Amino acid sequence: MLELYHGLASTCSKKVRMCLEEKGLEWESHLLQLQKFEQFDPAYLNLNRNGVVPTLVHDGRVITESTVIIEYLDDAFPEVPLKPIDPFPRAQMRLWEKWSDDVGYAAVYIPTWDKLSRPVAEKLGDEELEKVLERVPTAERRARWRLVARGTFSDEEFAGAYEKMERTFSLMEETLAQGPWLAGEEFSLGDIAMGPFIDRMLDLRADLVGPEGYPAVHDWYKRMQARPSFRAAFFFQNMDASTGAVSQALAAGSV
Repeated sequence: MLELYHGLASTCSKKVRMCLEEKGLEWESHLLQLQKFEQFDPAYLNLNRNGVVPTLVHDGRVITESTVIIEYLDDAFPEVPLKPIDPFPRAQMRLWEKWSDDVGYAAVYIPTWDKLSRPVAEKLGDEELEKVLERVPTAERRARWRLVARGTFSDEEFAGAYEKMERTFSLMEETLAQGPWLAGEEFSLGDIAMGPFIDRMLDLRADLVGPEGYPAVHDWYKRMQARPSFRAAFFFQNMDASTGAVSQALAAGSV
């Protein structure tokens, strides 16, 4: 049995949902409401000590970190492979997985927190805020929640995030001149890893990374959107009977 603990708008959760769908796997959904701090409930912290999503449970064994999860799924269920056979494009795939973790995430987390988490955190009274912070398991996350509740990110931090967006689009534009996908001729985990971050960057700053400067990236993004797995992952709707592939559960609007 596969169980996924995930968040609706979470970029890393979308990455794993897309991988599950590409491989045609059945899974049970445990959708956490992140803005209600369900990721800090003790039962969930027993699965994921950092209190972040997603977390995969396979036959009782716990796997965390989205890139590790999609690699695990491809190893555990090889019938629909998502890694190139040739070592060089496989290495390129893994470089894009690493880029998604190191640069893609850093490019979106400040504007995302400012847009999604600040409105929630600002409504918390001082006593309520302290109770929430007591449940947050890592110092870095506690500091971030306190910042969006009572402070603000600097202009320099926003500028750094936007610079990483432009770097990402520039490198992808150069890479996609060599083939239709990030690892060359084959769709791979590298494309899955980057898809949610490109989607988020376009949502946050379409004016900065528009099609005029990056036509190959936007063409790639259109082909990503056309994949059934993309729509299932990005327009996910939790159901009461949530066991099974989510391709049949499509919400009406974007998350």
